[in-house]
Amino acid sequence: MKKAVLLLSVASFLAVHTMNGQTEDLKGNLERHVYTLSSDEYLGREAGSPEAYMAAEYIAAEFENIGLEPGIVKDGERSYMQNFRWDGKQCCNVVGFIPGNDPELREEYIVIGAHYDHIGSKISGNDTIVYHGADDNASGTAMLIELARILKQREDELQRTVIFAAFDAEEARLGGSQAAVKNMDAQNVRFMINMDMVGWLDDKGTLEINGVSTLDNGRKTIGVIPCPQGLQVKLNNRNNTAFTASDHDSFRYNDIPAIHVTTGKRSPYHKPEDTADKINYEGMELITGYMADMSVAFADMEEIEPAGPCKLSAGIAASIGSGYAMFRKNAVQGRAATSFNAGAFLQYNFNDYLALRPEVQYTYFQARYPHSNSSGELIINNSYRWANSQALTVPVNILVSPDLTDEIHTYIGLGPYYSYIFDAGINRTPLKNHNMHEWGISMNIGLEIEHVGMAFTGYFSLTPISKEDIVKAYRNSCFFTVYYRF
Repeated sequence: MKKAVLLLSVASFLAVHTMNGQTEDLKGNLERHVYTLSSDEYLGREAGSPEAYMAAEYIAAEFENIGLEPGIVKDGERSYMQNFRWDGKQCCNVVGFIPGNDPELREEYIVIGAHYDHIGSKISGNDTIVYHGADDNASGTAMLIELARILKQREDELQRTVIFAAFDAEEARLGGSQAAVKNMDAQNVRFMINMDMVGWLDDKGTLEINGVSTLDNGRKTIGVIPCPQGLQVKLNNRNNTAFTASDHDSFRYNDIPAIHVTTGKRSPYHKPEDTADKINYEGMELITGYMADMSVAFADMEEIEPAGPCKLSAGIAASIGSGYAMFRKNAVQGRAATSFNAGAFLQYNFNDYLALRPEVQYTYFQARYPHSNSSGELIINNSYRWANSQALTVPVNILVSPDLTDEIHTYIGLGPYYSYIFDAGINRTPLKNHNMHEWGISMNIGLEIEHVGMAFTGYFSLTPISKEDIVKAYRNSCFFTVYYRF
């Protein structure tokens, strides 16, 4: 890998830089952009609204002042504005670029993006309530503009072409970024950086970068980029949750390595209280300098490769719980007794939120079984027999994972299971004519922290324990499971 040129570090940046002979204050510019875009005048920048178009014009004017090349060509005319229809509305991305210097690498692109739209405003009585969107995402838009300004100064260092995209309609199912991917030569995009909600840097200086696993050797590649004093970069392998997607996902779904840079969800985002006066501009200043170094590093790397498919994993699990014999047509029921199982599983991840997990388990099942008379009627008394069985069980579950954070993954699962029961007995006496083949439904809910997980799992039989049992007893069981996924 060619060594990245990092001549201008944050330590030497000193919060100011020169542009067109004038001294520009980075913090002041960031503050100006956030206050402007999140002001009442812009009415929350709802996608497709006149106020959103005002924001687009503001960003385009900044791009032109910086000296970016217009990124849109239509009917022979060049423009910063990419108009598109989304949900029946006319929306607009703003796109500019800095051409790369290397004769070959300049045909490859680094995309830096941030959405500028928010959720608008509403009328309540005689008042207009504005959802200002200072952190979400005037902060990312301000950083995008200032990154463009810094990288324009450093354009001699850029071997690849760097595209700057301000997306509309992110709040409407990523409409702007989807339109942008369709409009560019996606096969030439080597890396995408998405900045969304970067205005609430905490006292520890924690900056989260999600999705580093989309990049080959991503942790090492990003980890060597100099981090300024006062900033701690937390690299997360996984992307956002199913309910908090952002514009990098539009690129990731097209097999383009893409990361999400954020200070987290500490701000009152999607509320009127998300205002410019609450933003940490010193923190934004630190992050902007760091992102400039990252952008130059990726624009100069000899090769950028997406991570290979890592969809299959394996694990081992052990469970303890209770078994229960259920009689579906009688008032008398069985009682619980200790059961356990252990086994191994494979997990195929279709994406971050959906997976298929087949398992193979040894299951020892116990339950307390009521006595019955010669005609098969259950005897109502306090006397119970011990029923036990040993089986090879194969559940196949579909897992849905609405994550809490990058480290903590929750999931729910549902699917069929099959058990081959090779031994069964009542009070240690082998049970004749027991059903050797059992089918049923398995359900589970679990929590996974990195490689270690725990779950509650239930098995509900659809076939009776014995072929001759007149009253038809069915095995049910519930387990607490601990597992390790490699």
